[in-house]
Amino acid sequence: MGICTLIVNPSSGGEKATGYLDLMRTRLSEMFEEVTVKKTEKQGDAEKFAQEAANHGHDAVFCMGGDGTVNETINGLAVAGKSVSFGFIPLGTVNDLARAIGIPLDPEQAISMLSEAALVVLDIGKVNDRYFVSNVAAGAIPEAVEGVSAEEKTKYGPLAYFIEGGKALAKQTMHRFRITVDGETFTQESPLILIALTNSIASFESFMPQAKVDDGKMRMVVFKEFNLLDSLKLLPQLIRGEIKNSDAVIYKSFKHATIAVEDGENLITNVDGDEGPVFPLEIEILPSFIKVYGPAAT
Repeated sequence: MGICTLIVNPSSGGEKATGYLDLMRTRLSEMFEEVTVKKTEKQGDAEKFAQEAANHGHDAVFCMGGDGTVNETINGLAVAGKSVSFGFIPLGTVNDLARAIGIPLDPEQAISMLSEAALVVLDIGKVNDRYFVSNVAAGAIPEAVEGVSAEEKTKYGPLAYFIEGGKALAKQTMHRFRITVDGETFTQESPLILIALTNSIASFESFMPQAKVDDGKMRMVVFKEFNLLDSLKLLPQLIRGEIKNSDAVIYKSFKHATIAVEDGENLITNVDGDEGPVFPLEIEILPSFIKVYGPAAT
């Protein structure tokens, strides 16, 4: 049956993570001979615990937490470079990877699902020296969402990001980017660049409906300068999942890209919901990189 590690972020889910710990431990005890529980206390702990578990020959690593905890755990497993299965219980505000795979957002239902789960092959991305499972954003919105407080996340959920993101786009802070996508180079002034691995961004599940978790490709959306009228036209396309057809964006499907800022400004990137590396960026896909516990195909 093997050995697994369970990484728990006690502050996730409005500090409800520990309330589900016994249920999760019981479920994993039915699947594995030995279950080791590790609780995070600070940033970087989940990555360290995951890397240690992989290096010690554990068969699987699970985590309970939000997108940040999931990202850290994946980074630990990727750095270790071992063949280790991954599972998680979503306890965050957005939970994009859970939405993309179809894992229930209710923690009890997600834990229950594990008894009949299947291993799903998952692509991951790499931006500079960090790995990611959902998205990378650069420009106005990452600057704005860094200011969203824990209280706002709890009170408004994903809406908190949309509120701050909308304010940022309304200000129309433009930057000049030099972008190379699979060998093709172009420059574009833009308030926002999004890189998507999955269909869900900021809990918006229809953002990129053509994106699959195992198709070996990423999608880039470069927003052009646009006014209020353009925004009103863009909204229905976003809702219908047709953003790639919009005149307000440049859309690219790719495997490798580089992005540099040409106007000399220091920009914040946002990777899976947390602050990411500085420019210039090198982004690549790592296809079929890891197997994840997800709902069994019906």
